Amino acid sequence: MQDTPSPRPNDPATPVLSVEGLRTEFRIGGAWRPAVDGVSFALARGETLALVGESGCGKSITSLSIMGLVPKPAGRIGGGHIRLEGQDLVGLDEPTLERIRGNRIAMIFQEPMTSLNPVMTIGAQVAESLMVHKGLSRREAERRALGVLDEVKIPSAARRLHDYPHQFSGGMRQRVMIAIALACEPAVLLADEPTTALDVTIQAQVLGLLGDLKDRHGMAMLFITHNLGVVAQIADRVAVMYAGQIVEQAPVGAVFARPAHPYTRALFAAIPRMDRDAQDLAAIPGRVPPLDAMPAGCRFAPRCPLAQAGCELPQVLAPVEAGHAARCHVATGVRAAA
Repeated sequence: MQDTPSPRPNDPATPVLSVEGLRTEFRIGGAWRPAVDGVSFALARGETLALVGESGCGKSITSLSIMGLVPKPAGRIGGGHIRLEGQDLVGLDEPTLERIRGNRIAMIFQEPMTSLNPVMTIGAQVAESLMVHKGLSRREAERRALGVLDEVKIPSAARRLHDYPHQFSGGMRQRVMIAIALACEPAVLLADEPTTALDVTIQAQVLGLLGDLKDRHGMAMLFITHNLGVVAQIADRVAVMYAGQIVEQAPVGAVFARPAHPYTRALFAAIPRMDRDAQDLAAIPGRVPPLDAMPAGCRFAPRCPLAQAGCELPQVLAPVEAGHAARCHVATGVRAAA
């Protein structure tokens, strides 16, 4: 595919992050199998895109691909483009990626206790990226780190600056992870299930904090989750992922009001509701297909109650309505060529 000229980063119409046809592969049984297969989306400044789906559908691998953290030699990016402010990150060498990671693009990982260094103080971990990327002295970096910890509402931040991760609660450790990610004021923030291990009260606080900080700094945010309730609170748009592909993409209101893909509908049906008995809780039969046994056609067809003739063919992501697309010929009326 012929590469297109890089767009101007300062053009307000230019997405701050653009993923085009991303294919991330892992070597299984002597062959390269795609865990992420043809994924495309764009993020504008100040926008939040929620990437949702059950475990094993490729959400976290997508974020690791964007960060250039796909484990090698078992994994590789086999195709596509990842453009950050107009610069294609695919194929960059590691020293160049190291200057970008934590600076122009940052990530909050799922479990803060395993992501934070247990033998470094909180202040030192926040200050580290400022020293590396901004060239600040240790004293100036610690001063800035204190300001960031205050911004993420760490109580008594000046006193806690020299504490260690084990001295913080789960919610406070997640705030520290957010502080580290925001220290260099990145253009894009990737948040990979940042509220999974938190109780609902702390989860609401962290979501509110992320929303406030995103608005204050004008960041774009890719928010990865399997929790549709969280999506309703924080997202502007939603991309539903299944078996390595985006199967539906739309503004958050359209997805909640008019889900088009059978998989999206099944996810909504599986949400517990106060007006239903526990025995009425719907479940999706089967499981996500393994990488070495993907169906040739629609990847959800073996689990889909609406499967019919035509589902044995590859599906295309086609419009349902303006700004709303689905990868299902039953929903869109668009069949792929045999």
